[in-house]
Amino acid sequence: MNIKITHLTSAHPRYDTRIFFKMCMSLVKNKNYEVSLVVADGNGNEYKNYITIIDVGKNGGRISRMTKTVRKVYQKAIELDSDVYHLHDPELIPLGLKLKKLGKKVIFDAHEDVPKQLLAKHYINKVTRKLISKLYQVYEKHYLRKIDVIIAATPLIRDKFLRYGCKSQDINNYPITDEFYSNGTYKKQRQIAYIGALYETRGIKEIVNSLEYLGDVRLVLAGNFFSTTFKEQLHAQKGWEKVDFRGFVGRKEINTILQESSLGMVTL
Repeated sequence: MNIKITHLTSAHPRYDTRIFFKMCMSLVKNKNYEVSLVVADGNGNEYKNYITIIDVGKNGGRISRMTKTVRKVYQKAIELDSDVYHLHDPELIPLGLKLKKLGKKVIFDAHEDVPKQLLAKHYINKVTRKLISKLYQVYEKHYLRKIDVIIAATPLIRDKFLRYGCKSQDINNYPITDEFYSNGTYKKQRQIAYIGALYETRGIKEIVNSLEYLGDVRLVLAGNFFSTTFKEQLHAQKGWEKVDFRGFVGRKEINTILQESSLGMVTL
């Protein structure tokens, strides 16, 4: 009898690199696993690469995501009646606790150190975000002990949960090396590459500003801006003249960008 494993997300896209390409596609290599992925992106149901993708409908913002969307994800999780559930968003922790009471195995995936991440939410008042960060720290310390295992994206996050008394293991976001190949046709350019989410806290402004001092070097910038204001601020910088902005790119184009670049920036 196959083991049914379902990944649950209320916020991530269905083709999220960590969730879909690394975790789900790794699982389906084992023929004894039946893998499903529940998402909330409004793009409908899909069967892709032996993974059943189930869409509960696009959420309508932060509040709706944390209430209506979570309820829909839970309802779908119950319908699937899987053996193991793998959660990918903090608002799904209560859902995970309910699944535990039903006798299910539950994994929580800590993509980020949420208390520290909250401190970087500049749209929240400074005093308020410190309070929210502290409250969430107390919350996760208490409730995540009840989850079977915490998967952490970094060793630092893993160690934090180990200190809490949780069973925790890190699975780092390293590249899938088979995807990065070169057939010798790529010529290195005088360019720097940054590929990823475009937040102010990831040092993008500093990278763009540094271009003024780097001669005939350009920056290939690929990813989505999550703040229109921040995007406009970058456009106003002198260094933006030397930016080749690609927006969100697919995995094949990522490979091409990296093969052609002389330097890659990781500024987390």
